[in-house]
Amino acid sequence: MSQIEKKNQEFVKTNSHVLEDTTNQEFGYWKSLKDISSEDDYNRFLKQSEHNVDNGLSRRNFLSLIAASVALAGLEGCKKPVQKIIPYVEAEIGTIPGIPKYYASTLPFKNNALGVVIENHDERPVKVEGNEKHPTTLGKSNSFAQASTLEMYDPDRARGVKFEGNKVDWNEYLKFAKSLNDGNGKGLAVLMQESSSPTIKSIQEDFKKNLPNADWVVYESVNNENLYDGIGLAFSKRLQPLYRLEKAQIIVSLGSDFLGVDDNNIYHTRKFAQNRNIVDENSTMNRLYVAESSISSTGSSADHRLNVPQHEMENLLAELAYELKQLGLRIEAKKVKSSNNLWVKAAAKDLFDGRGESIIIGGSSLSKEFHQLIALINYNLKAPVDYYPLNMSQVSSIKNFESLCNDMKNGKINNLIILGANPVYDSPADFDFAESLKKVKNSVHLTNIIDETSKLCSWNIAMNHYFECWGDAMTYDGHVSIVQPQIMPLFDSKSIIQILSPIVYSKEQSAYDTVKNVWKSNIIKSGNFDREWDKVLHDGLYKKPIFKKLNVRPASKISTAVLNNYSLDNDKFEIVFCPSSSVYDGRYANNGWLQEIPKPITSLTWDNAALISMKVAKKLNIKNGQMLEISVGDNTINIPAFITPGQNQKSITLELGYGRKFNGRIGNEVGFNVYPLRSSDSPSFILNGSIKVLNETYPLASTQDHHGLEDDKYAAPGFDDLANKEAQSRIPELVKQSTFDYYKDNPDWVQKKVEQHKPDKNRSWADHSMYNPDWDYSKGPQWGMSIDLTSCTSCNACSIACQSENNIPVVGKQQVMNGREMHWIRIDNYFAGDPDNPEVSTQSVACVHCELAPCESVCPVAATTHSSDGVNQMTYNRCLGTRYCANNCPYKVRKFNFYNYTKDLPEVVQMAMNPDVSIRFRGVMEKCTYCYQRISSARITAENEGREIKDGDFQVACQQSCPADAIKFGDINDPNSEVSKAKRRNRDYALLAHLGTAPRTTYLAKIRNQNPMLVSKSQNGSYQ
Repeated sequence: MSQIEKKNQEFVKTNSHVLEDTTNQEFGYWKSLKDISSEDDYNRFLKQSEHNVDNGLSRRNFLSLIAASVALAGLEGCKKPVQKIIPYVEAEIGTIPGIPKYYASTLPFKNNALGVVIENHDERPVKVEGNEKHPTTLGKSNSFAQASTLEMYDPDRARGVKFEGNKVDWNEYLKFAKSLNDGNGKGLAVLMQESSSPTIKSIQEDFKKNLPNADWVVYESVNNENLYDGIGLAFSKRLQPLYRLEKAQIIVSLGSDFLGVDDNNIYHTRKFAQNRNIVDENSTMNRLYVAESSISSTGSSADHRLNVPQHEMENLLAELAYELKQLGLRIEAKKVKSSNNLWVKAAAKDLFDGRGESIIIGGSSLSKEFHQLIALINYNLKAPVDYYPLNMSQVSSIKNFESLCNDMKNGKINNLIILGANPVYDSPADFDFAESLKKVKNSVHLTNIIDETSKLCSWNIAMNHYFECWGDAMTYDGHVSIVQPQIMPLFDSKSIIQILSPIVYSKEQSAYDTVKNVWKSNIIKSGNFDREWDKVLHDGLYKKPIFKKLNVRPASKISTAVLNNYSLDNDKFEIVFCPSSSVYDGRYANNGWLQEIPKPITSLTWDNAALISMKVAKKLNIKNGQMLEISVGDNTINIPAFITPGQNQKSITLELGYGRKFNGRIGNEVGFNVYPLRSSDSPSFILNGSIKVLNETYPLASTQDHHGLEDDKYAAPGFDDLANKEAQSRIPELVKQSTFDYYKDNPDWVQKKVEQHKPDKNRSWADHSMYNPDWDYSKGPQWGMSIDLTSCTSCNACSIACQSENNIPVVGKQQVMNGREMHWIRIDNYFAGDPDNPEVSTQSVACVHCELAPCESVCPVAATTHSSDGVNQMTYNRCLGTRYCANNCPYKVRKFNFYNYTKDLPEVVQMAMNPDVSIRFRGVMEKCTYCYQRISSARITAENEGREIKDGDFQVACQQSCPADAIKFGDINDPNSEVSKAKRRNRDYALLAHLGTAPRTTYLAKIRNQNPMLVSKSQNGSYQ
């Protein structure tokens, strides 16, 4: 009988210190649902049908993608910008070939600004990092920022200006644009995406002044409109909240993925992780409660996660409000008690007891009334939330967008300027934007790629990448920063400023002059402007915010009466829409790095799917990959099913951004378009959806069961295949975790666990090694890494940063299905407890750089060797591809080039990639090198300056990108280095240490700060 079929009535402790008792193995650790299912259940539901379908993503397509990309970049783009830009660090006079320069810039993302530093080799940008001086990124980044380099070199980007499909000169557009300035703007409308640019704001003001009858509309398919409206109801003014999580000890998230794909996730992750940096048992630690319908990155990091359907979230908030009222908070709330009451009571007590240091965060997709109540509760809790004005930003308005669609439909709009948006693809289905657009006489689309909207517009104009243009953007708290170009436009592209200037001012204006004039008039109003301007370009932002936080006062009573009551029909489902961690709302669909990176929790690549629970799969007899017909009213889509742990049985979760039909060879028709189910009144979730199971199946590529350590017979005692129970029992040795209370009482529990595996307790670990060391590693710099599992959120920033830094190829869906993905860093997911509501532990795994490496002794050509500073190195041009090293590696971190991804590429390919890292060919083994090119660069710099390398001289790519600051790297022989300090913590352990390989990468055991109320055997914290 499958364990999954058993009704789990009580909480089973899953932390590793209590796994001594074999009775706890029923719902102990497991890596995927197959591990806790019977063979019959696995074959009926979890195992996919056999497929040999490439889905158009062939190796040849990837070769042509890279070849075209590099050829075009090399032929057209090797020019630096005309205007002066200021290096981020002190630059030498002149340019030295091969020595990179670094420039501060800004990545605009919706109505926020991400401060970045761009590495530029010989006038070519190749790498993005966070700007440590910028308040939003704090020196860190996310996967979208890291992948933005590939986006610029996309050969499918739009080119030049086209009118009615024919290429025309830019002057033709200028004539048309200037003609729009003749009247008062009647029949003219601008539609754009969200923005926080002070320059765009200035242009908008002039637009309304010069063209008073024209419309200016902002629309984003994923937006915070309900959040702003709810705050408006609470405080009588729509405001931008900024959560100061570094001041929060108790955090309750209701439907918010603030550590994942929600806005401002870099800042949130960095501040959240500051209170999870456990030095020893005397440290303090925040506590995170998460309620959600599908496991997110935030949910996987939770100390207590509640599995609750989206439509019941308002009832959950009402229950939480009532419990806070019982504790003494002034709230009008009727008594509510559900099966989740213990979880709610525990969260409420922590919130109340931690007033001033506790906060509730609601998902932006929930109703404005929901956010109204949260804002008022936070006010009474004295929560660490700051509020800032929104009037300087362009934010989405569904009401204005609907009005525009109606005007278009009724023939009132003659000229429509669409700036970057793609409403034909992502607007609500009930607006039927495509049909309305056909009634507009003249339509202009500024776009980075010819997409669904472009095909229906009369004018198509290529849009600048942020590497190619001047601009600006502003953070939520009013810090403004400059977008400065790194390279001349590759494809004769234009910026928003260049498109709007002739319309608003009846003349062409350079983006540089426009931005500079706005800053001179509105921002840098005192002192020496040119000196301040140069400092802004150097640092990446202006020293002072242009507005301050606002004091707020309640404008309404704190009452649960404002909340909505939703009901779900029997045998129906709620359909939940969420942005994708890979392609977001569809804007990154043509980015191969993002398409291939495994998603958190599901580990799916190259597709979206309908996420369903195992209970639903059994009830409706649905198999993984089986096509479903999902209907809501008259709208229907077809999409494959994917059975997912922690998925609510009343919810079907659909990722946005797939099923594109556009001129992108990577993302065209990849996945399934779910926007046709979205309506304007239910953009985030919709009730009473029905499912029809179809006979077709579809191949889905998930890496969850690839390269598993828990079932590797070669890394286990003996060489027999491991039974499921034996494999599960090994997981606590791979990802060690405990509760905070247990850790405080037993600070040496990790070391005791490590010692248990020592074959002879009277001998040292070195004596148990498989090999005899032939080098004294106590001398000179010795490199090592420490990864804190408590802080890691599985955000994938490290994996994409590694891919960008080390020229790691994209292999395509078919090869991923064959287990041949090339990422040097993988994120392993481990689950524990009830599959309906499991705890999730994640572990970032790359080459651990064994001091006594099993791979080195078996290589017949010494392609893998050990450096004097302790790095397991690869000599690619010596490798014969025997794969002996991979077979001998117990960590499964070496990747083999089954195909020659560079065979058909011209030499200019090196100009699109990191020139400091060699390009690998077919038959070559690849793996993490500790970014040795960065080590070498720092060593050479130190030698030139007549000194030793010091801690902080450089960072490896994964360390530099990690927003949780979970990765420490440096000289382990330096007792004052950050990595040495981390390795001295009592939570430090090595993977498979009993093998005696002496890994240089070690881990800090995961700690969960669990509430004692919720760890008893009568816990009812999971939704039944």
